[in-house]
Amino acid sequence: MIRVTTRHSEDFDILSCDIDPARSPYAELSADYALKIRAFYSDLGVQMSIWTNPVEQPPSFFEPIKPVEYMLEIAKDRIVAYVDEETWSPFLLNGRPTFEFSRTPVSYKMTSILVAAPIRPEEVKEVRRYRRGNRGNCELVTRTPWVHPSPRL
Repeated sequence: MIRVTTRHSEDFDILSCDIDPARSPYAELSADYALKIRAFYSDLGVQMSIWTNPVEQPPSFFEPIKPVEYMLEIAKDRIVAYVDEETWSPFLLNGRPTFEFSRTPVSYKMTSILVAAPIRPEEVKEVRRYRRGNRGNCELVTRTPWVHPSPRL
């Protein structure tokens, strides 16, 4: 098992079976974001994934649009790729023609670990909520064990 974290907006369903790259806040930064994501997923043989960070490499900056962090425990066979964020971000913004990734475990200076979606309820261990601090950093507001919502009848 590997422990990872992933940050999202308040309204994101971590157990969703329908993650549309075109609805991502990053789609506003790059006109071909959704196209590039879908092409990458096609190469990986998946329809969608959840982008996570290894717990030993927490996000280096706080995004106010993503105040909710989930701590997950994932079986290694659920990981579809390891992405080098230092090459991925410039690739998305057309600053370079390619990016580095691996299908086998590798640690980059800034690593994203792509987990096959949907996330399974038993993989979610904790929910943390953050807010922007007075110095632009993030402050932990709450930290609670995750409780799977009851199915609607």
